[in-house]
Amino acid sequence: MHVAWRPAILLVGIISLFFIFGLWNAGNQDLVGDESSYSFRSVGYLDYLGTSAQTQPVDWYNGQPLPWWTHLSFHDHPPLVFLIQHLFFSIFGDSIFVARLPSIFAGVVSILLLYLIIKKLFRSNALAFGAAFLFAVDGAMVWISRTALMEPIFLCLTLLNIFFFLQFLEQKKYFWLFGITLGLVLLTKYIGIFLLPLYAIYLLFSRKREVFKSWQTYAVLFLVIIVLSPVILYNVYLYKARGHFDLQIAYALGQKTPEWSGLLGKIQSPFSEISLNLKNTYGFPTLALAGFGFLSSVISFWKTRSREILFVWLYVGCLTLLLVVIGSAPRFLSLYGPAFAILGAFALVTLWRDAISRRGAVVVWIALILLFSLEKNFVEREDYGVAKLDHYFEAQFQGQESAVIPESENSHLNEVINSFAKKKSPESPRAFSMIVYDENIGISTLLWVIDRRFFYHSIPTLYVQNFRELLAKEGSAFFKPFTLYFVESTPDTILNPFKLEKTAGRDFEMELIKKDLKPDQVIYGHDQLPMFRIYKFTI
Repeated sequence: MHVAWRPAILLVGIISLFFIFGLWNAGNQDLVGDESSYSFRSVGYLDYLGTSAQTQPVDWYNGQPLPWWTHLSFHDHPPLVFLIQHLFFSIFGDSIFVARLPSIFAGVVSILLLYLIIKKLFRSNALAFGAAFLFAVDGAMVWISRTALMEPIFLCLTLLNIFFFLQFLEQKKYFWLFGITLGLVLLTKYIGIFLLPLYAIYLLFSRKREVFKSWQTYAVLFLVIIVLSPVILYNVYLYKARGHFDLQIAYALGQKTPEWSGLLGKIQSPFSEISLNLKNTYGFPTLALAGFGFLSSVISFWKTRSREILFVWLYVGCLTLLLVVIGSAPRFLSLYGPAFAILGAFALVTLWRDAISRRGAVVVWIALILLFSLEKNFVEREDYGVAKLDHYFEAQFQGQESAVIPESENSHLNEVINSFAKKKSPESPRAFSMIVYDENIGISTLLWVIDRRFFYHSIPTLYVQNFRELLAKEGSAFFKPFTLYFVESTPDTILNPFKLEKTAGRDFEMELIKKDLKPDQVIYGHDQLPMFRIYKFTI
């Protein structure tokens, strides 16, 4: 085998290993929390959450034309991740697996970018391959890349921007790629702002201050503004209409937001819990290796005075200052991943070159990192039955289209429902199906499993209370054509904390039991506990 091919084959092997970890069973693990919220909204590129605690423009302008600016962004996040997920859903269909596919691909690209960044910074094959491998097998990196959260795409774009920043330092002609990618980072998550002090301080300490005198530097800032212009315009017009900016900016500025009394998603782990959260997110083997790598990098800096390692230290420092403000939730801690991989690679290279007897320790340490990763991502995953409930309905409705088009009380939501109804396959048979569900079902389950089918698949859905009211008003003949699915949640699954006392679902289930009806399927989750009972019947 030609020597020149060996690095490429090794890199392909590392990426393939990560790709296998990312894809394995990704469609069978629950969508929970923000994963469900982002994915539901991305299917229709629809800014809607279905809660009075956090309303959106479709609620504010119900019965009126939506202002043009409301299509430029979302009320609580910049739009890029929603747009990327929407593209994937449009091509591959809406499913849990597809919801996570952009993150998996982002993780693959992140490994390649990390490799290229290290080669450019340190000009070391061993360090580049070591960091790429550690990133690929690390428990936190595998975990975050198997979610439908924003962080995997944000991290990928951050690494892409860092790469073009380094290119820009070498050749000013890359200013446009540096500027556009920096704008894309901020168009993904505002927290990308931490890159600005990182770049500025690095330029000062690396004696590249002449960059501040270059016109290309200011052209970079101009390009950032151009890329961010949709969000800027959205916030200008939102402020005119409501007296505050979008949720993220309003929260940071302490603005009053009566429309968002709940501030869903703003309850994050405080920074004071960072030590415990780091251990749970990365595991002791990764943290210890990164700690040893930090000491190795300090010794290397002391000997060589090479300033490249300053970039890694500054990345960790600026990110840590950001976390002091936004909290230490595991999704945010995942942003340490590239730096920990680089520092861990310093440790591996030092141990491997130091003495043959220590190479055994390297093998053992890598095995411990792998063991933590496998346990975190494939053994200890929480199972609340959400994915199984989703798959149940996928199987029930497979190969057929809804015979009806449901209606919402909101004019804008009806436009969405009708637009998706027009996409029904003309060849597929039509079926009358309806989902009735317990009111205390968790919001994440409600959005992905229930509301998604209502808005995008024309499946009528009703709370138990609404079903009873409609039955009393219209009579049983109204429901005669329908196959009804009643979903009763149990105390062991994810429930709506504000509606735990609701008993309408349980009361309705008792009525079905008295009629000698048995569940069509009981969905079990963690510890083999029942999560949902599904009754299938007709009237």
